[in-house]
Amino acid sequence: MGNFLTVKHWVTAFLALMLSANSAADALCPKPRIELPASSLPEALISLGRQCQVSILVPASSASLYQLPKQTLSTGQNPFEATIEQLLEGLPFSYHRIGPTSFAVTPNKESPPRSEQHPSKAPEEITVTGQSLTGSHLRHYQLDGYAPIDRLTREQLELTGAQTVADVLKFLPAISGNSTSTSVSQQDDGTATVSLRYLPASNTLVLINGRRIIGDGYNGEATDLNTIPLSLVERVEILKDGASAVYGSDAIAGVINIILRKDFEGLSIDNYYGQSGAGDRETESHHLTWGRHGERGHIMLNLAQYTQGSIMSRDRNLSESADSRNFGGTDKRSSATPEGFIALDNGATLTSQTSNNYRDWSLEDRYNYNDYTSAVTPLKSNSAYLSANFDLSDNLLVFAEAMGLHTSAESTKAPSPVFTRFDNGDLTIAADNIYNPFNQTITDVRKRITELGPRIQKNRTATWRLNTGIKGVYNQWHWELNTSLQRAKKSEKLSNLINPLALSQGLKGPTSCNSSNDCTPINLLGPSGSIPQEQLEFIRGTSTTNSRTRMESLTFISDGSLGETRAGEILAAAGFEIRHETLTSDSNDLNGLSYIGGHSPGATRGSRTIKETFAEVSIPIQEEKLWLDGAVRLSSYSDFGNTYNPKLAIRWQVLEDLNLRVSYASGFRAPTLTDMYQQGYQSQEFIFDPCTSKSASTLTGCPGQSDSARIQYLTEFGGNPNLTPETSKTLTASLAWTPEHIEGLSSAVEFFNIQQEDVIGSNPQFLVEQNAYAGLFSDRVLRDEQGEITKILATRINKGRRTIRGYDVALRYDLPEDEHGQFKLAMNISHMLDYLNQGAAGLPEEELSGTFVDITTGGAGSLPEFKANAGIYWSSNRWKAGYTVHFVGRTKETYALNDRIVTNDIGSWFSHDAQLAFNPSSRFRFSIGVNNLLNTPPPLAVTATENNFDHRTYDLTGRYWYSSFSFSL
Repeated sequence: MGNFLTVKHWVTAFLALMLSANSAADALCPKPRIELPASSLPEALISLGRQCQVSILVPASSASLYQLPKQTLSTGQNPFEATIEQLLEGLPFSYHRIGPTSFAVTPNKESPPRSEQHPSKAPEEITVTGQSLTGSHLRHYQLDGYAPIDRLTREQLELTGAQTVADVLKFLPAISGNSTSTSVSQQDDGTATVSLRYLPASNTLVLINGRRIIGDGYNGEATDLNTIPLSLVERVEILKDGASAVYGSDAIAGVINIILRKDFEGLSIDNYYGQSGAGDRETESHHLTWGRHGERGHIMLNLAQYTQGSIMSRDRNLSESADSRNFGGTDKRSSATPEGFIALDNGATLTSQTSNNYRDWSLEDRYNYNDYTSAVTPLKSNSAYLSANFDLSDNLLVFAEAMGLHTSAESTKAPSPVFTRFDNGDLTIAADNIYNPFNQTITDVRKRITELGPRIQKNRTATWRLNTGIKGVYNQWHWELNTSLQRAKKSEKLSNLINPLALSQGLKGPTSCNSSNDCTPINLLGPSGSIPQEQLEFIRGTSTTNSRTRMESLTFISDGSLGETRAGEILAAAGFEIRHETLTSDSNDLNGLSYIGGHSPGATRGSRTIKETFAEVSIPIQEEKLWLDGAVRLSSYSDFGNTYNPKLAIRWQVLEDLNLRVSYASGFRAPTLTDMYQQGYQSQEFIFDPCTSKSASTLTGCPGQSDSARIQYLTEFGGNPNLTPETSKTLTASLAWTPEHIEGLSSAVEFFNIQQEDVIGSNPQFLVEQNAYAGLFSDRVLRDEQGEITKILATRINKGRRTIRGYDVALRYDLPEDEHGQFKLAMNISHMLDYLNQGAAGLPEEELSGTFVDITTGGAGSLPEFKANAGIYWSSNRWKAGYTVHFVGRTKETYALNDRIVTNDIGSWFSHDAQLAFNPSSRFRFSIGVNNLLNTPPPLAVTATENNFDHRTYDLTGRYWYSSFSFSL
């Protein structure tokens, strides 16, 4: 039956072929109307191409004699085809698509132009002057096939029903691995990140309008996508290739370039409301956009408000309990219970029933913390964006854009647990403590302090960006000088924690804890509800962390032609960038100890100055057949030194409709300011030490068997100023086929191979395992003569390497329009062939493809071999509809159960999305939609630390309904 269902889903996915994002994105003019001056047909096509951001081929000799009057073309929400049809109406020319954003205008065979206008040479491409490509500073003539880029147009963004950039990207096949969103609960800080090619999010560079933006102000690891309102986005371009030679640090896996709306004219008001089938995750957004063109300039204002409701873990069958044995999993409930776990000297373990009444503790007494936790975090954001430009002359333009955004998130966690033997500080309960009825010192009590109430984590972010500059043309060379000021302030407040110093004092006897020294004795040995308010207020603590990130930059870029050869024009670009980054972070930790139930990230003080120069060139080798593209970037960092990164690519037009591209690039990721300058802090980490097993005497790094009862170890985290950059070598090859005899069909296959060295990491579990099994890291895992771990030094190090290989397949077919409308079919597949991981020098490589190891335990997350989507898109007059299926392939996980290793199959997962939109006029748009139509829950992941599934790969929401209404003037 299972195989039949799998086949049924695949048949549904491949025959439905739903709408998806791929390199064959729809061409859609960003303006509601196009103004064309009186001109020749080629000049009119040039203007049209520039304004609609497409590339057009036309036989100039046959078209140049056709003079057109001044005219206005209506675009609305129609695809580009409808716009070009208006321009060519009544002329002896027709058009056909030759690429995702490229069209050819050719003479009609039935009614050709007059003989004196018959073409005397091959078609020449009209350049879309003013549009550059993601992954290049060149204003390249050939927009398609230059780089492996997926494009999401605004029309496609609307069809997803998503209201955040993170939600748009999460299920794309190229987006895999360690991306996170506000579906993260226990570790959530209100941010959302994205990753490409199965690498961590810090290896994917996020740009706005081709410019670098400020990183996460709290961790400094990656860009927070929640600081980019989706209502501002015109399109998203995803470069799936190493791009350090073009953009510098972080572009190892690729680049997400978010292009904001510009040239908007009029007033638009957009409203959205959505809710899950279970009645939660209520989400709404409201956007107002106003823009106006003047004789020499343009101004645009956007105001946006977004609110996302929560989902509690207890409200979904899969996540309602940390005990997943009913689903074939394990019991991960906590031994810290409201009634307490009390270990006595005689080996007995008791739990409290009533005051001074105890019974034996059993495994079934464990505590289900999922009764309190939020699985999807509520989030609110408000933003404002203002952009303006002004033509100083025909060849000179000044521009400015400013954005301010405030977000707030509030997640809920279970009440604070106390593990007296393992938590921070001396938490021994004295034999003469007034609440100790056992007349003995007690070291091991595990109790959930429910009287404090659930822990509440509040995160606030305030971000603003200002970009301003001037650009122009000199001797046919375009140039731009841009300066950027960016600031981010983040705060985190975690309440209802426990002060370990106060608790330690309150657990002592009367001589150490009495009213004369303002100490309140604490009762950890009673039943639930036995801790009165006075005791709670004595031990209650609140953890706060504040961080401030700043970035200033000055960038100059110039591009143009170096001249021509017989094969064509040599394009070149060059420039420099100066950037200064600063990060300051503080927390109210207790002399290096974190509050019990929370964590302290430690203080960070760091700054750096980066100076970079770069150059790029595209050389034609054979006319319209073969090109050689190259780029290089020299980077100088004030804290760790210099780095040099080249890129080389060959493009070959094998046939008129077949394009081959091969590229090699070196890349780097500079250690973040957090990586280098975070000050050390200590925490009691839950870790398995192999030296506690009975086979310890056979292990290389174990002097003997250590205490098998220990599960927590003192761990010191922190930065490392001696880190070097992560480096990479990326090889990609892509083959694009757009058959001329099958109009509307386009396809591409892209192969990639990424080798990454000197990976930066900090994983205490990994350090302990390698120390025990192989005798490594003896300078970081400190043991005494008996083999007991005294301290783990988990400061960041350059520790390993990765090799990732795979390929992507993209297919798209735009059927001819008929009386039933037009259908567009699309499919994307990403297949990972290998994920070879070497944890440290000298260790063997592990094949991780098709596996899941939770990131919080040092793994790489879900690494499915296959990820895909497919879709069908229909439009007819004022109606549009889309149907999308997302697919995540199966993975496997291994874990220990009853002294044996168990392998669990995490099954494949499908999600079906649908939307219907209606435009009663050019000013109104209504839509309704549903995500996860079949209400399919995520597959069980036994080793997932939260909610029994991998929240970085799947969505717990279930069936989700939404509607939207747009009005424009």
